[in-house]
Amino acid sequence: MQYLIDFLVNKRYLLLLVTLVTGVGVTWGIGHVSTNATYDSILSEGDPYREEVEETRRDFPPSTGVLFTFQSEPDVFNFKALEAMDALSQRYTEIESAVSVGSLMNRRLNEVDAERYNRDYLIPHLSTVREEDLAEIRRLALKDDELTKSLLSPDGDMALGQIKYKASEDTQEVRLRIAESIIALRDSLRADHPEVDIHVLGGVLFERDGYNAQIEDRNQLFPLVIGLSILLLWFCLRSLAYSLSLFVIAFATIGLTVGTWGWLGIPFNQISSLGPLVVLVVAIADGIHIVSVYAQGLHRGLDKFAAMRDSLRINVQPVTLATITTAMGFLSLNYSSSPGIYGFGNIIAIGVVWAFITTMTMLPAIILLLPTNKVPQPLGVRGFIATIDRLVETRGNVLFWGSSVIIVATFAMLPLNKMDFDRFSFVDEDSDFHAVMTALKEKIGNDQSLVYSIHSGEYYGITEPAFLEQVDEFSVWLEEQPEASFVTSYTDLLRSLNKSEHDDDPAYDVLPEDKLQIIDYLVGYQLIQEIEPNLEPIFNSDYSAIRLVIGTSDLSNGELLTFNDKIDAWIEANVNPDYRVLHGDNSILFARLDQSITRELMQGFTVSFFFITLTMLIGLKSVRYGLLSIMPNLFPATIVFGFWGLFMGELSPYILMLFSISIGLVVDDSVHILSKYISAIRSGNTPEAAVKYSLDKAGSAITITTLSLAVGTFVLVLSNTFHFQNVALLLTPIIIVALFLDLLFLPPLLIRFDKHKAKKAESRLKPLLQR
Repeated sequence: MQYLIDFLVNKRYLLLLVTLVTGVGVTWGIGHVSTNATYDSILSEGDPYREEVEETRRDFPPSTGVLFTFQSEPDVFNFKALEAMDALSQRYTEIESAVSVGSLMNRRLNEVDAERYNRDYLIPHLSTVREEDLAEIRRLALKDDELTKSLLSPDGDMALGQIKYKASEDTQEVRLRIAESIIALRDSLRADHPEVDIHVLGGVLFERDGYNAQIEDRNQLFPLVIGLSILLLWFCLRSLAYSLSLFVIAFATIGLTVGTWGWLGIPFNQISSLGPLVVLVVAIADGIHIVSVYAQGLHRGLDKFAAMRDSLRINVQPVTLATITTAMGFLSLNYSSSPGIYGFGNIIAIGVVWAFITTMTMLPAIILLLPTNKVPQPLGVRGFIATIDRLVETRGNVLFWGSSVIIVATFAMLPLNKMDFDRFSFVDEDSDFHAVMTALKEKIGNDQSLVYSIHSGEYYGITEPAFLEQVDEFSVWLEEQPEASFVTSYTDLLRSLNKSEHDDDPAYDVLPEDKLQIIDYLVGYQLIQEIEPNLEPIFNSDYSAIRLVIGTSDLSNGELLTFNDKIDAWIEANVNPDYRVLHGDNSILFARLDQSITRELMQGFTVSFFFITLTMLIGLKSVRYGLLSIMPNLFPATIVFGFWGLFMGELSPYILMLFSISIGLVVDDSVHILSKYISAIRSGNTPEAAVKYSLDKAGSAITITTLSLAVGTFVLVLSNTFHFQNVALLLTPIIIVALFLDLLFLPPLLIRFDKHKAKKAESRLKPLLQR
């Protein structure tokens, strides 16, 4: 150990130079950093249904489009709303790569109504429409069941406009350009038609919102954290020079971390984008321990080289141990199959390692360059630590039993938490996305859907009567289910076309039996698709599979999964096993996140907890103290999640990952307290004296690091997404509770444990002495 300390001090300039040269090459990778704000960065890669969804998408390539909503009072059948929709139909080409538009304005009438009203479209040219015509148009629109399931609310107070586009290339740059052109058209329509409430929804807009949220969080939260942390360190250390020195280390660590990420070619996503913010506060924490003990050495009269050697002697082991355990906590997130979660864990684990390297190779050189005429005053929190010391000494039993009661009570409240993941929790509640999804749920009853593809197994198999009967039975059963708002089925199309072919005679509202007739209907539908490309494909190119859509509304994840299980059970019992039924939409994947990611995270937490405990046993060179270290590391999360269950009760898997994250972060404090305590005990001190020594050497530093971590995480409350706000509301108290357990629960626990051990040893020796 002494050789390493001498090497770090004597070769400090060489180490600084090597780190800087290496850093230039590594940070060059920042230029290769990219972002991914799509759904794929959230979904689980290990879900077996994902392969089914991808296969269905290969058979039925999803169209790229955007949805405009028009809302007006009392309904949209007034000239102001219709003029806004007509403007969309006239100007849709302002959206980059747009190819078609579908709305009430170009909705075709069925043959009977077209003949009766002597026109092809629901709404004729607006210049020919009179005020008294609007009521008839409204009546025609609302009686069209297909229309009220897709483009119009049943009450007529909201109408949709669908625009399809075909991008020249599928890159983020092109998608963001398309999104900007959509927003520009929306804003222009709003300006021209202020009486109509106009919103827009689309996958590229979700990506744009996620991308902008990442940029805004990075541009706003980082400067705020930096500013607050500098002020905090300046207040605690009473030295701006030493505070800035710590920030040099932190900035170097962030540069190395992001550069490494860029060289690895991994894009940032909605979750991992805030990883560097956590790295910033972790890097500061490592340095504070070195600077704090260094300052204490200077105040004792040591020269700066002796003070630095003394600080390294005391801190190298606990800082190394804290680095390993913190990295383990974040690496355990790799048990998750969601790129968002394991990406977040990996980038912070990389940052933790770089923070250790820069702290050991750069900080001694920088600190020893500073003059000693103004020594930092880590004693700024000494009054607080002195109070803690007195409390432990005079109220140790009260602190121990009081903490134990809180731990037990909150542990009992953990089952009050329920898992439920809202995939739109990454979206700003003030955004169009949130407004449209709410409107679809409340007005049309179609805020999410289940999609299935049914494969006949042969070319032109979807024209076989046996296959048609199975699909029709499935569709009829689905329409009877209370969870389904509507069902869009291939057999419904065939019945509708057959009825229309026979002058709307209700007797022909049945499936056609002639295969050639069915083929004619399919060809006819394809011709309509060419005229109106906004229609979704309902059968694949070789006529071997069909696509079925079930609209649902206002179902929780649990309810959606229950409905899916009921559907799967019906398929198992009633569908010919020769026909393959596949899931075909992301809705089921998002709903299953609660189950899959929760299971994976708990596996990762279990493994990381085991290895962190094992590392503590080895690092502290004591089985007893290693096992005791479990308590202040595990209980902060159980206490906070217990209160969360009592007052809130809803968790997402992205919040559950805080179990693994928190143990990786809070273990740092207990490592420093225990290492100093064990050192004092092994030097012959009593438990009470050892506690005083550990609080004196580590108390100020862990208080400052906790404040720094708490400030850094609490700033996430100002994030643009609800998910990160919840993370801040949970992680910040976990960090603070961990500090108080390390200061108020761990010391009395250590004293009671060692006193009990001493009494047992004394009782065993007493008979021997009496002999």
